[in-house]
Amino acid sequence: MILVGTDLSEASQAAVQSGAALARKHGQALILATVLEVGGAAERLTAEAKLQEDAAKVRRDFAVSVECLVLEGAADLQLLDVAKTRAASLIVVGAGGSDKRGRRLGRVAENLCQHADVPLFVARAAERLVDWSRGGAALRVLVGSGLGDASKSALACVGSWADLELTVAHVAWPYGEHQRLGTAGAMPLDHLRPEVQEQLVADLGRWSSDVPCGSLPRLCVTPGWGRLDTHLALLAEERCADLLVVGSHRRNLSERIWHGSISRNAVHEASCNVLCVPQQRLANTAAGPRVIVVPTDFSALADRAIRVAYSLVPSGGLVHVVHVASKGQTPAELRPRLAARVPADASNRGVRTELEVLSGDPPWRAIWQYSGRVGADLVCMATHSRDAMASLLLGSQAQAILQHSRIPVLLVPPDRET
Repeated sequence: MILVGTDLSEASQAAVQSGAALARKHGQALILATVLEVGGAAERLTAEAKLQEDAAKVRRDFAVSVECLVLEGAADLQLLDVAKTRAASLIVVGAGGSDKRGRRLGRVAENLCQHADVPLFVARAAERLVDWSRGGAALRVLVGSGLGDASKSALACVGSWADLELTVAHVAWPYGEHQRLGTAGAMPLDHLRPEVQEQLVADLGRWSSDVPCGSLPRLCVTPGWGRLDTHLALLAEERCADLLVVGSHRRNLSERIWHGSISRNAVHEASCNVLCVPQQRLANTAAGPRVIVVPTDFSALADRAIRVAYSLVPSGGLVHVVHVASKGQTPAELRPRLAARVPADASNRGVRTELEVLSGDPPWRAIWQYSGRVGADLVCMATHSRDAMASLLLGSQAQAILQHSRIPVLLVPPDRET
């Protein structure tokens, strides 16, 4: 069931047409709903007549089932209530606002975007959607990725749609990415070095491969400074996208957080249709970490972390056992010590091993950068408790990696029985 909110104006026709096109393409029924803030009998009769007129046209042009609702109260609250009680899979509203550009969202659309439990489609143009629903040209869809769970929910939402030209785009901050990967040489501020670009595209490919899609998505990594939402809106315009899809975190406790959110500003800035998808709990389709980095300082605690790392990786997986060399230490003397810590049965289980002696200060930075370069799925490292008076629960190196890592970090505590 797709719910379309309309104020019965000409500006709402983009929402009505878009909702009808989506209903036809996905084989769903449609609810057309309008909300009267203050309504008498005459206003209600007028609204019902206009709504039935729109519904008749939708039935004739799109051959879908249409139900009409005239409600009273606050529009956003009424639409949210209908979406919940009728188990709507999607809410569609227009993007009409009060400014002359015609891009700014109205209060109702913004409140729905913040609070809806289901995706919200903000309609600006319906022509391409209508053509797509009739079996015409593929719909050009751009999914903005921050390589997180909210973005993955956005990709999962549209990934199963038929007849798409699907692009997954990631906006990368050049300074931050060159630092994260520890790239040697001059650090450009306006573009990505080729090796960094290649690494980020590979990262994006691994991230998106967890989500089954009906069509193989194109991967796009573009450099950018400032707000990511602005870059996504510009990229959607450059790519002539019919739809920009972004993920969102629902029900922020702070209005300040909400008003600074990427999803909110993307739907404000984009010139095309926008689908705002609330983060969902997705089924885990991954087989587990296949590439693990485990650092060691050759202590008994680190040996325990190495055993845990090898127990997690499946056959065909890869464990990078690394040590950050201190002053005066050489790879020639350290590599045999690393090799001695690889479990004897690792190769028999089909688990590959890479031994690496790193350099850098502080050590956590060298480990963090190395993990990015090898495309690790997980960092597994030992930690230990500190005195409570120091306000530190983790070892300093583990704490620093936790603060900077974009991949999971597994912390292995000491064996308390020894």
